[in-house]
Amino acid sequence: MPDRTKREIVAAFNRLIARSDMEKITTLRIAEEAEVSKATFYRYFRDKYDVLNYNYQSLLDHSLKQCGNYRDLYVLLYSFARDEWRNFTRAFYTTGINSFDNFIYSYSRDVVEEITKQNRNGEGLTQEETLQLDVFCYGICYMYKKWTLGQYDLEPDAAADALYDIMPESLKHLWFKQARSD
Repeated sequence: MPDRTKREIVAAFNRLIARSDMEKITTLRIAEEAEVSKATFYRYFRDKYDVLNYNYQSLLDHSLKQCGNYRDLYVLLYSFARDEWRNFTRAFYTTGINSFDNFIYSYSRDVVEEITKQNRNGEGLTQEETLQLDVFCYGICYMYKKWTLGQYDLEPDAAADALYDIMPESLKHLWFKQARSD
């Protein structure tokens, strides 16, 4: 039951963002759309931004389980953005501490760092590798935002190939064990 309620809240948010700007969406509107009380909403999410971020977190986590390398991951993420463009376009117009692109960067970077550590048996990153990871993750998140907003005329496969090609060679083999054979 709790998982179903959480999915209903997320689905309600997704319906609202498909037809409304983010600033017009409130937790009360989400709760009403999901047919739950505000108290029930707050059992699952802190605020509307938490629901928005949960969408990306779920997408990335699910996509990572399906992919054997980052090129395939990028294709999935770009295909999703293309297919759900209205939701993502509206989401990217959030600014400040709750901005969607800040969340995408932070969460994606943390996930990639954790994958790197796991593939190194817990060993951390050097300062140079941390710098490379920061620059690369920030760059791909910014590019994802611009692509989603229609500022690049690339198909998901072409965008994925371009990003995969510019991955830092010193880290590429660590991000997916399967990528070593690429």
